[in-house]
Amino acid sequence: MTANGQLRVVHDRELPIVKGGPALGKRDAKLQCIAQFEGGMPAGIALSKSGRIFLTFPRWVDVAATCVELVGDQLKPVPNLALHQKNAGDDRLVSIQGIAIDGLDRVWMLDAAVARLYAFDLAKNEIVQRIRFSSDVLKTSTYANDVRVDRKRGKAGFAFISDSVAGGVIVVDLASSESWRRLQNAPSARSDPKYAANVEGEPYSSKGNCDGIALSPDGKRLYYTAFSRAEIHSVDCDALCDRAKSDKQVDNTIKKIATKASGNDGMLCDAEGRIYTTDYEDNAIRRWSPDAGADQTGEIIVQDERLLWPDALWIHDGQLYITCNQLNRSKHEMPFALFKIPVDAHPIDQPYNAGR
Repeated sequence: MTANGQLRVVHDRELPIVKGGPALGKRDAKLQCIAQFEGGMPAGIALSKSGRIFLTFPRWVDVAATCVELVGDQLKPVPNLALHQKNAGDDRLVSIQGIAIDGLDRVWMLDAAVARLYAFDLAKNEIVQRIRFSSDVLKTSTYANDVRVDRKRGKAGFAFISDSVAGGVIVVDLASSESWRRLQNAPSARSDPKYAANVEGEPYSSKGNCDGIALSPDGKRLYYTAFSRAEIHSVDCDALCDRAKSDKQVDNTIKKIATKASGNDGMLCDAEGRIYTTDYEDNAIRRWSPDAGADQTGEIIVQDERLLWPDALWIHDGQLYITCNQLNRSKHEMPFALFKIPVDAHPIDQPYNAGR
């Protein structure tokens, strides 16, 4: 897909590298660039059970379509180009950032610009559900950043959404479309005012609240990180979803998992229960055990000078997929990239013993 040359797949360009920092000069031979992009900054990624690749390009810059499927060398708008255009009216997909695919092979697209959630059914090739957040949720300034969906909870599943402006998590009952806020005042889900980030060896001043989120395989815990904070925390999902619980009761279920060497953007949990973080200060992906104690150092899955702001992650068929978008740079150096690297892990919705 191209529209006025805005968003396209390119080939065999020399990839930009970090200008400084701990990854400078480091290359991992197992890290493979599988797509290069110009015209838009890739953020979210999700793969279907059959391996279809879906990407989001938030309208941080103007793009013709903000959620696409990568098919060969083509970027095909999801579900069609018309719904991404200004004349689409109230149904327009304005700026999709968070994305997830559930066990029913439905693509959940989170519109950060208008705080809405859409379900795209791959079999029907159409949007089958549109959820607008409740008026109470929208009373507070919101940037709906990332989404995770648990189809096994409740009548039709629940969605958990990070809010990187207001902080905390928005919980959505997919059966009733009701939504409410949790963790909004929890310090662990907000920026640490003392946190000083360094990216590419230079101070990085941008701040943000709750950003990366990931569900445990059993759906009992939601892991989360603030954009400008070093720690990983988790919270009990039963408490998040029980509207009779007070905010204090919910906050009392928070547990600290680890303190990281870097801030991170996206997060993911594998079927084995391990947590992955996109550590933007170190241009690395780390893996953490929820049971190893808060003093664990984490396992570096990959550190590479080409991982310029790793953003989002997905696991499929023994590969970890990583989007990179140079978010820290005011002047971007084309192209942006999608990478993959072999990993000994399985996606949550894949049978736990698959491939063993």
